Amino acid sequence: MSFTMTEPLERVPTFAEIQMLASHHDVQIQGNELTGDFCHPPSGQPRVTGHYAFGPNGDIRGDFNASIMGKLAGQFAVAAGKIEVTITEKPFLLPEAVLKSRLSAALKELCAKINSAGA
Repeated sequence: MSFTMTEPLERVPTFAEIQMLASHHDVQIQGNELTGDFCHPPSGQPRVTGHYAFGPNGDIRGDFNASIMGKLAGQFAVAAGKIEVTITEKPFLLPEAVLKSRLSAALKELCAKINSAGA
């Protein structure tokens, strides 16, 4: 049932870079450079919510829940060299191949934005 997708990443983004990327995609962050929550869109009934925490070495770990064609849930980790997303629960009606394809494309786009922000 669960699966993990990994994408190469040149470096871990700073909290300021995460805030900038979040603001460009209507993601609201409630927290700081240590820990916090996020949601999208920032309304009374967000479709995606989650929690994050920065580790002492700068890695970022967290979890998320989404209501997209049913419940989608998982964890993520951003470390030097890679970003990893593990899906632990997916909607019954969403084929796994479709979810993997969309997640892969989104991770590639996110990594490209993070890598170009540090250039």
